[in-house]
Amino acid sequence: MRSLRILLPVAAFALLFASCAAKLPQAEVDASAAAFAEAQAAGAELLAADSYKAAADADAALKANLEAKEYGKTKTLAKALLAASAKAKTDAAAGLEALKAETTQLVADIEALAAGTQKAYDKAAAKKAKVDLKAIKAGLAAEPKALADAQALLGSAVPADAVAARAQLQALKASLEGYKASLEAAGFAAE
Repeated sequence: MRSLRILLPVAAFALLFASCAAKLPQAEVDASAAAFAEAQAAGAELLAADSYKAAADADAALKANLEAKEYGKTKTLAKALLAASAKAKTDAAAGLEALKAETTQLVADIEALAAGTQKAYDKAAAKKAKVDLKAIKAGLAAEPKALADAQALLGSAVPADAVAARAQLQALKASLEGYKASLEAAGFAAE
């Protein structure tokens, strides 16, 4: 009987404590996780690195909170992740538009550069210039396919493909600039 008098208040206190403990706000956690996944799918890591880092940090804070089972802060952390993820997704969309504009300009630059380099090559080939005409000819011959390959990547819905296309276009432009510089150094500039 005496142990019952001690046990009943302890049990009542335990029940009271359990009923007052914060509960997991599952809907908020799920919504924030979905928003973070959408930001990742939009390519935020590649196209909006700063915004993505903020969202990733918020995701890590929420996960740490969930692992610690300290649900009192969970709703606030989930809202922070939701906001950071939305910003990362918006910034990724803006980054993709900027990347498309940049690649459009790269394509125009490459086409003009290829035409000018071809003219200079034709002059140099006619005069049997002392430059590596074989390498330049091969590079100029490969340019249309390389340009088409990069443009095909640009048409992809995957943000990583657009980033890869930009890198390919930048490399192609650098190659053409190198050919042009070699021809100009030998005295064959496109006019």
